[in-house]
Amino acid sequence: MFKMKWLDSYNTGVELFDKEHHKIVELINTMLAAILEKSEKEIFIKVCDDIIAYTEYHFAHEEKAMALVKYPGIKEHIADHKWLKQEAEKFKEIITSNFPEGTKDMFVFLRQWLIDHIQIVDKQYSAYLINMDK
Repeated sequence: MFKMKWLDSYNTGVELFDKEHHKIVELINTMLAAILEKSEKEIFIKVCDDIIAYTEYHFAHEEKAMALVKYPGIKEHIADHKWLKQEAEKFKEIITSNFPEGTKDMFVFLRQWLIDHIQIVDKQYSAYLINMDK
């Protein structure tokens, strides 16, 4: 397992969303620190809750912006957000009932999901938002 580092290729060109993505990266790295420090279950659950809450906050911003510009891929994008939330909640349930089982898997899953989501899915709407401003 390795710490997630921000790469320029993750930038969407939408400043607010890039800032929020940076925060999600920080939270995912906080999860890694909790794993490496062998933190107590309660601390790890708090980290999970923080990631889930902040991600929902970020998703609300993205979804509002997409709705404002009538982004044609909004339904699929929202479905991807919903799927992530469901998966994160499943990991949290596993961790809650069988700690520390699932902690490393959740970290790896979230890190990879965020990278893929930004570089593939978010770049699609960000290009549309940028073009709509011109």
